[in-house]
Amino acid sequence: MIFGKGMSQKSLLFMYLSGILVFTILFSWGSYRFFLDNKISQLAWNESEVLSRSASVFSREMGHIKRVTLLLRNSINARLSAQNTASQTVASQNSMSQNSASSQTEAIIPDDWETQVADEFNQFARTSKLISQVRWIMPNGQEHIRVNSQAGVSTRVPDDQLQNKSDRHYVKNVPDNSNDVFISSLDLNIENKEIVRPFQPTVRGVVRVDGNLPGILVVNYDLTKLFELVRTFGSEGVYLEIIDTNGNWVLAADRSLEWGGILHSDDLSFNIKTHFPAIWREMNTADGLERIFDDGRLWSLLKLHIDEEGIDVKGFQTPSLYFIARSNSEVFSAWRVKLILTIVGIASIFFTLIAWLIWRQTTAQFETYRLLKLVQQEKNQAEQVNRKLNLTNKRLVDLQDELVESSKLSSLGLMVAGLAHEMHTPLGGVRMALSSCKIWLDKEIKQHPSDGLEKMDSSLLIAEKNLVRALDVVSSFKRIVSDRTAQDMQAFFFHNVVNDILFTYKPVLKKRADIHIESECPEDIDMLGYPGVISQIIQNLVDNALDHAFQRLDKGVIALTAKKEQDHLILVISDNGRGLSPEIKMHIFEPFFTTGRTKQHTGLGLHLVSQWVNKLMNGRIEVTSELGVGTTFTLTIPLYVADVEMDV
Repeated sequence: MIFGKGMSQKSLLFMYLSGILVFTILFSWGSYRFFLDNKISQLAWNESEVLSRSASVFSREMGHIKRVTLLLRNSINARLSAQNTASQTVASQNSMSQNSASSQTEAIIPDDWETQVADEFNQFARTSKLISQVRWIMPNGQEHIRVNSQAGVSTRVPDDQLQNKSDRHYVKNVPDNSNDVFISSLDLNIENKEIVRPFQPTVRGVVRVDGNLPGILVVNYDLTKLFELVRTFGSEGVYLEIIDTNGNWVLAADRSLEWGGILHSDDLSFNIKTHFPAIWREMNTADGLERIFDDGRLWSLLKLHIDEEGIDVKGFQTPSLYFIARSNSEVFSAWRVKLILTIVGIASIFFTLIAWLIWRQTTAQFETYRLLKLVQQEKNQAEQVNRKLNLTNKRLVDLQDELVESSKLSSLGLMVAGLAHEMHTPLGGVRMALSSCKIWLDKEIKQHPSDGLEKMDSSLLIAEKNLVRALDVVSSFKRIVSDRTAQDMQAFFFHNVVNDILFTYKPVLKKRADIHIESECPEDIDMLGYPGVISQIIQNLVDNALDHAFQRLDKGVIALTAKKEQDHLILVISDNGRGLSPEIKMHIFEPFFTTGRTKQHTGLGLHLVSQWVNKLMNGRIEVTSELGVGTTFTLTIPLYVADVEMDV
């Protein structure tokens, strides 16, 4: 495994676990949707099956009602027409005179037509368990014959209990065509303006009877058994409900809501509009089978006309019913909770297992990486220690060479000092001889002037000048060497030290004509200290400028400025060379640090300058530099240095 720079075990583990968590959540959500869609599809199929069976049974029975009603009408017509119309018309007219029938109609009514119709009604009622009443209603709405049927037993209702039904909608909407059967809307059976209990869901087949004996034939069909049968089509997970056109429950999972539109016509709590307004809106626009997922359950809607072949009669629209199959919300919610818990449990186990494997793998890899890193660190430390040992050894060798060189220079200085001392005496004697010779020559020139003597005098002047110059050089060397080899404090003038050291750079500057040294040093700066050390400091700083500030063909100026401030000497040595970078500037006073290692520089020059200024003379040294501008060393040295020991 390749670890990103700075990536910790926790961050990498968090990244992996986040990815696994996102994958687990997405997979769990996908699984949940897959099983939920399958469940909904299964519920939709179950609900469709319930609706299909219910609608099929209901439509079959409604179609049977129309056929039975027409069959009854035809049977009665056939039975009445078989009688002797002429002989029985007068008798029938006399028996029905109280009903205010027309004289022409009464003349053709058989005497026993009521008995024959009632007998036909009794036989007909026993043919179907759904028939609860068969009635002959006169055109004015008055019941004339009524036979009740219950549990296979038919009874004729006495004449004094017959009622006027002219206000009922099925009487008002009876078709004019005797071949059309009107199927009334579904309601409860009402007798004497009281709802029959137990409830009898009822529809009525109504047909007009024309001919010699006009009237209205009404057959009541009790759908209680049909409703009980339809109710059994539901299951534990699916409820079947039937709602009328106004949104009132006819058949409901909660039986207390059934027939609320009739029993409590002013109470909207028995209407589906109040409980499920979204479902009601869909019901109004439903055309065929519709499915809706609302309120945590699946609804399947099917609009079914009571009379599929019905026609609008006298502005009365064919009534319809809504068959609704809906899932049990509690069962569905329990199943969904179980599904969620199952998926969450499996996902948790999966995530925990994968997280443990990733944690174990990541921990092992990081442990391996940590061990490899420790081995690499130990290797680097060993290499670093080895480099330090090599560098220390090289520094010791350089220091040894420096000490040897210093020893040689010290011995050379002593030799030069001795040589200067030895040369100074004979050169002094030569100067005295030349002075005496010049005096004698001057006297001879005055007494005996000649060209030869004058030329001899000029030669003596030239010889004297060169001798004086030689004596000055020997004196300067003697002074420098004696100062640097001396270990005791001395009183001296600072300008003498500066002049002596700058005198030694004349041969160097002749080779580098583009470099100039400018000096500004008052002659009144007297000091008590170590003139040799100060001379060495100035030489090291000037050498550093010549070697590092200027390249071979560079032009520049090295400026040396000195002044007194109270009891301190302020010495400024600056150049307008290449300058120092901030990185180099931080390390220039460290021992063995140099940028000229290839030129055999040891890196001890500025370190010794710092030691001499700070520790030997209790001063301080500061450096300012800018690339391309130059470098300035500012030394602050007490004019009277205390006698201290220095350990360099």
